[in-house]
Amino acid sequence: MKKIKNIFKLNINNLYKVDKNLINKSLRINKYVILRGLFDQKDINKILKNVKKKFNQKNDKIRPINKYDLIKDNYQRFMFGMSGGIKETNPRYHRVFYNPLWSKDIYKARGVFLQLNKIQNFFYNLEHDYGEQTKKVPTRHGLFVASRFQHYPSGGGFLAPHIDKGAIRASKQLKLNLHYNLLLVMTQKGVDYKKGGSFVINKNQVINIDDNTKIGDVVLYSARTVHGVLDIDPNKFPDLKSDKGRYVALTTLFKW
Repeated sequence: MKKIKNIFKLNINNLYKVDKNLINKSLRINKYVILRGLFDQKDINKILKNVKKKFNQKNDKIRPINKYDLIKDNYQRFMFGMSGGIKETNPRYHRVFYNPLWSKDIYKARGVFLQLNKIQNFFYNLEHDYGEQTKKVPTRHGLFVASRFQHYPSGGGFLAPHIDKGAIRASKQLKLNLHYNLLLVMTQKGVDYKKGGSFVINKNQVINIDDNTKIGDVVLYSARTVHGVLDIDPNKFPDLKSDKGRYVALTTLFKW
């Protein structure tokens, strides 16, 4: 059987000419695709530098139960343990920097988030500016763009294998059968960290996506695909004050 490519070289100016059927075919077979050329590596490096400059471990918070609205503003959260409880467990160990589109642009990343959101909207067949509210109000479907950075620290940052039930629920609210997830790669394996990385499960095989990505790539996969993050530099001792490790940016649609 002929191998179906899963790295697509694109240009942001001709995005709407992309053959989504070919990409969907690759998704079905490979479980993920890499969209390359949509972001400038220098822009991503500059934003990552801003994130690290703003980072202070003292700002880490644990979001209390019934305090969901905290993530609708600039909010630095550390996530660990069995999120969802025993029956719906999703073990993790990573940091999130929430930076909604209506909040103060403290990382100078608004342009990148808007571009990533437009790419996401293209795959969801939504209008190009869907979710780009400048005021804290929900979309017509009762959603919002949870623009954020995720940091998997050196010393064991990880995300256990799972499917994204929240993304599946959000897509159902849009009355879509497709459940896309997109993440923007901000670090390079072998440079920013040596071991670990994001993965998908394909035919009982663990495929390390980060072995094939570059800074500025957009990784696209189905929320129904089992995926996660293998331990980042597990040979190092955890240091919550350190900004080292793996970083990605996301503009996932969250419930309001």
